Amino acid sequence: MDKLDLEGFLIKNKLILIGSLALIVLIICSIFGLRFYYYRLNKNAEKILWKGVRLYMSYNGKNPEAVAGSISYLKKLKGKYKGANASKIANFYLGLDYMRIGKLKKAEYYLIKYTKTYPKPDSNNLTYLAYSNLATVSMLQKNYKNAIADFAAMSKIDDVKLQEYAMLEEAAVYTQIKKPVKAIAIYKTMLTNDAMTKDRGYIENLVQLNS
Repeated sequence: MDKLDLEGFLIKNKLILIGSLALIVLIICSIFGLRFYYYRLNKNAEKILWKGVRLYMSYNGKNPEAVAGSISYLKKLKGKYKGANASKIANFYLGLDYMRIGKLKKAEYYLIKYTKTYPKPDSNNLTYLAYSNLATVSMLQKNYKNAIADFAAMSKIDDVKLQEYAMLEEAAVYTQIKKPVKAIAIYKTMLTNDAMTKDRGYIENLVQLNS
């Protein structure tokens, strides 16, 4: 295409080219606008989350208003910023708040919501602790089947010491509900892993006690 043809093409398609350019600019602005929007949304949500967490951590057994305040902030967060990551993390702390005031069904509800969002236990996040607290809630309600499932989920963690703790707890529940064969199976699995425990004699004694 020579110079005259190019000029003719530009003149003929001037409106289309201007419209296309405007559309590209609009798309770019929309992308950056959305990024800024979600950045601000997450920042505001995080501020409310940490207000709730600080109140949760300030509870000393004598100030129930701290738990009530924590629940209030965390529910406000979930209502106002549903799409924010902080809103998902709020489920964990709401579960702990309700555990502290003995509302076990609500505690279970929020902890399960958290583990559905973050199902894989990891030593660097809260999922391992969520399963641990779920197991505690289940034990308090004498729901041993759920407690076993929670300890089994905990044992999927890629951390030998934490895995050892979870498996010992799972086996202990089987012993408590008089299913020693299942407890022994867990202990024997532990004995096949040299990194699992330095005190093999302790595990072997548990096998004998359940035999």
